Amino acid sequence: MRLIPLPVCLIAALLSLGAAPLRAQWDLRLELPRPSGQNLPQTLISGTGDLAAGDFDTGKGFIATANRQIFQVGPLLKLEGGLEYSQFSADGSLATGTTTQGTRLKQQGVGLGLNAQLWVPFVGIAGEIGLIQRFQRYTLDTAGASSAKDLSRTWLRVGARWRIPSVLVHPYVAASYQQPTSKDHPVKLGSASDLGTYFAAQGNGQEFERLWTFGVGITF
Repeated sequence: MRLIPLPVCLIAALLSLGAAPLRAQWDLRLELPRPSGQNLPQTLISGTGDLAAGDFDTGKGFIATANRQIFQVGPLLKLEGGLEYSQFSADGSLATGTTTQGTRLKQQGVGLGLNAQLWVPFVGIAGEIGLIQRFQRYTLDTAGASSAKDLSRTWLRVGARWRIPSVLVHPYVAASYQQPTSKDHPVKLGSASDLGTYFAAQGNGQEFERLWTFGVGITF
């Protein structure tokens, strides 16, 4: 029996892997973000006290993502596309005259993304880079009165994941840093009249400007 040289076998295997149709592969992930960058810090105005107080410059929320594999090059490089739902919010208070009113700022909506994974062989660790087009509604709610604007912004996501060894499904933990690919300059608050300028700028780059996330997921 004639043996095929090992290099020829390896080349043939790689070619067949690249040419074979990919099986459906899904990636489900839930992340807890730490959004920041509202540009509405606690601002002290002489003679009037705090104009704004609370956690407006930071926030909380969640990101739920479902990705599906588009193609794979060998065991090291993978490209996937997906759909997400995200919600971020921040709470605080605003001073209006002699009264203080509770206020919530919120972004929520869906996103479409492309994500590339580059795997380190044999250790279950991958670096990730992707783009997400988020379509969100930005809502300001003060004492029950709401105003809203619709957003459409492209975000850059850079992250890493570690796959936990398993047989049937593949759980993993992931962390990422995200920020919009473009944004406007912040509005600086120096007086109560500046609030009107600030809120007029919402939906034009003054909303959440960056995210750190930590999450868990499974692939199957």
